[in-house]
Amino acid sequence: MVCSICKTNTVSLYNRCGAYAEANDGTGVPVCKTCYGEVDNILNFINKDRKNKTISYPADNNWGKRWVEEVTKEKDGFLSDLAAAFREKIHSDIKVKPGGRGRALPAHKFLLAARSEIFKTMLASDTCKVAPTGSISLPEFSYEELKTFLEFLYGGSLAIEKFKEHFYTLTIAADKYVIPHLQKFCEQQILNMLDASNALKVLQLSEVCSNETLKRAALDSILKYKNEIVLLPYFEEFARENPHLMVHITRASLTCFTGK
Repeated sequence: MVCSICKTNTVSLYNRCGAYAEANDGTGVPVCKTCYGEVDNILNFINKDRKNKTISYPADNNWGKRWVEEVTKEKDGFLSDLAAAFREKIHSDIKVKPGGRGRALPAHKFLLAARSEIFKTMLASDTCKVAPTGSISLPEFSYEELKTFLEFLYGGSLAIEKFKEHFYTLTIAADKYVIPHLQKFCEQQILNMLDASNALKVLQLSEVCSNETLKRAALDSILKYKNEIVLLPYFEEFARENPHLMVHITRASLTCFTGK
């Protein structure tokens, strides 16, 4: 279930007057835990005014649900304008080059600077004071990875299948360029998709990004699916190349076994 506000997955629904409902209830609007507090505060404030009759509201009990739906609709429309500017190359003033021989993608300096302090600094430096036809290079990306990265910066979300295809690069980029919303999005989506097929890769990723939440979840998943994981064709290669991570796996296994 996808959160109506931030577009990250959730297991609960925000019901009409500030209460949670189960995901299969079907009576509420999906809102994740991160957004729940702010939505709850706003609806409680409105509900207080409604009770005191200082403001006139509809008499039915579905006003809260409709309000969240309307806010979500307006947010989606607002962000879709930015996404359209990227897709249609509207007044772009810089080109972003991927690594290799991938072609550069047109973008907007103001948006890059607004999304990341790192980009803001890069664009303000003497070496990056470029003309409208100038460019910057992000060699860690392939063309498709860069396109997906920019789509997120403009639109604030990604289709789950596209994220799964590029989650490793996107998570590293979120950490490298300090983009909190992308960091949160990546963490949430990875936790939702974690299984035997990607647990080792997520453990590697957690080490690169120093993400303890992903590290704990990956270790739990590795222990849960250990019989499948040790038979994966790349397990031996992983063990040879990541002895320090194998130590973490061994310690987690012993801790789980002894119950300490």
